[in-house]
Amino acid sequence: MKKGNRFYLVLSLFIAIAFAFTNCTKEGPAGPAGATGQNGVDGVNGTDGTDGVDGNALCLECHTLGKMEGIGHSYELSQHAAGDFVGYAGARNDCAKCHSHEGFMETLRTGRDTTAANIPIPTAFTCKTCHGSHVSFDPEEGDLTPLNAIEPFTLMMDGHTTTMDMGHSNLCAGCHQPRRPAPVADEDGNFAITSSHYGPHHGPQSTVLEGIGGYEVGAGYPEPGSDIHRQQSSCLDCHVKYTPGADYGGHKFSAGVGACTTCHPDATDLDINGKQTEIAGLTEELKVLLMAQGILDAEGHVVPGTYTINQAGAFYNYATVVEDRSKGVHNYEYVKTLLINSIAVMQ
Repeated sequence: MKKGNRFYLVLSLFIAIAFAFTNCTKEGPAGPAGATGQNGVDGVNGTDGTDGVDGNALCLECHTLGKMEGIGHSYELSQHAAGDFVGYAGARNDCAKCHSHEGFMETLRTGRDTTAANIPIPTAFTCKTCHGSHVSFDPEEGDLTPLNAIEPFTLMMDGHTTTMDMGHSNLCAGCHQPRRPAPVADEDGNFAITSSHYGPHHGPQSTVLEGIGGYEVGAGYPEPGSDIHRQQSSCLDCHVKYTPGADYGGHKFSAGVGACTTCHPDATDLDINGKQTEIAGLTEELKVLLMAQGILDAEGHVVPGTYTINQAGAFYNYATVVEDRSKGVHNYEYVKTLLINSIAVMQ
């Protein structure tokens, strides 16, 4: 046999064998039907009829262009968005927790009160500072406007020994606390104020609302947590509740009378039953006494020096009421008692 014919014979044999192996792996006819489903029955068909709710319809209850722009414009009017509070404090590792978005997010994740280092380029709060991701999109399974930092928190002013739980208000209260504690007398019954910045930090609203944290000289203080605003309302109820067309509430976070009328239907302003006027008068009376004794200067700043514990405590209470900024609305009975008792020991 010639070599050329032998080559073609071998090639033909190789192709035939390859074709045979290919046919061996080809899928054959379908086998018999498998067993029925669990419990001996097939799966249940869906119900014919009306379609379910479109997922986009639920999202668009909040995420419309108009609503999101409205929230943005409202927020731009708030002090949180203005960025004035950021300054150098937003960068400092022991202030950044409450003075910059970056500091807040870092401490939220680490559970610390300070950041690991100074923040190089701090920025003001954004939506994501306060709002987390949706855990569920089912209204029956939880809040569809999730908030960060709503777990119980500890107060810095007493070495983290007091834990507070104010529900959704924890988001605000965790930062709006006095930080520095009320004065404690030395062995001679005095207290040295060494800085013109001494006093509660600029947002003691959480402890005022709870009815704790002041220099509690004298008697007559209400039980902590007993104030009706502490028991029956929250930061969101009073500072975010919004009436269309009003210049308060929403993401501006300013309180307005519209938040009061649910319980005080006849209210026309925040000075309900003249209580703000009363607290303002007592605050001014204490201020005059503090200035007369050289504890406050002509501009109302504390003068560093060594004072009796009652003098230092009276100043601390005065600063607490001023920095709270509600003129008693947050806790009328507690604030009134602090001021009356402070005035008494200063006379």
